Amino acid sequence: MNLSTIDLKLLRVFHAVVECGGFTNAQALLNVSPSTISSHMSQLEGRVGFRLCERGRSGFRLTQKGEQFHRDVLQFFGAVQDLESSADALRSSMAGKLSVGIIDNLVSDPECPLHYALAQFFSQRDNEVQLNLQVLSPQQLERGVLDHELDAGIGIFYQQSSSLVYRPLYRERDVLVCSRNHPLAGISAPHELARVLPHTPKVARNFMQRQEFPFVDESDDSIISTVTNVEAAAFLILNGPFIGFLPRHYARSWLESGALVALFPDKFVRYSQVSLVHPDSEKHSSPPLGRLIECIEMGHQAADSVTGAPA
Repeated sequence: MNLSTIDLKLLRVFHAVVECGGFTNAQALLNVSPSTISSHMSQLEGRVGFRLCERGRSGFRLTQKGEQFHRDVLQFFGAVQDLESSADALRSSMAGKLSVGIIDNLVSDPECPLHYALAQFFSQRDNEVQLNLQVLSPQQLERGVLDHELDAGIGIFYQQSSSLVYRPLYRERDVLVCSRNHPLAGISAPHELARVLPHTPKVARNFMQRQEFPFVDESDDSIISTVTNVEAAAFLILNGPFIGFLPRHYARSWLESGALVALFPDKFVRYSQVSLVHPDSEKHSSPPLGRLIECIEMGHQAADSVTGAPA
């Protein structure tokens, strides 16, 4: 007997007949006529190769083989139910691998929702995800998500791809700084600083370029060094003739020690929009990514409720 040829529908008809105690009683449950039920039972008996039940004037009863077969059918239905439950669990399970990229030096920013998000994500009881967290440049983040090497990225994106989804998270405050040995560090007059500032050598992150210095016009050639990340910018500013913008949270320790000097922080300040980027398709999504995005958005909302800061 080839069980793979047995129609699941015929097995369900057989089970209904047994549960209802006959063809007539089963017609209401199955919503078909007794003749249709009889036809289905005959088909099933033909496929298994033996008689399942006796029906006639003496009433309905299972044969000995029919009783054993019904027990086997119940076990089969139980296995099918277990398979369906297992498939549902796999579809919604928090397992597998998740690759996420972030820009450098977000860890010192208390307003970054990733602090809250990771704590929530790893506290999930069913979490068995292997998270791979990488620090990359914004260009590498976008390319990684486009190539499906990354599931998502968090960074500052000025040139956005139409193939990706960008979700604004929060704004990072940047301050204009120089080293304590820089000639500008001793200037206290705003008008004098405004006069020399445009011509002072500057360092800029290469994904921002001139956008990092809104007070510099297109003809200005004072941006003489570019870097890929905040740490490289800090090295050049601390040890060279450069001024540049650094995230306030990142520069705080140097500002407090006096190694860096903020140049009129109330005037020369800029904000960088930090966003979450992920594929514009559910095809490349997964339950772990969906859960992480939920946690990030919860962290964003929690930070807003405390600081009242705009997105």
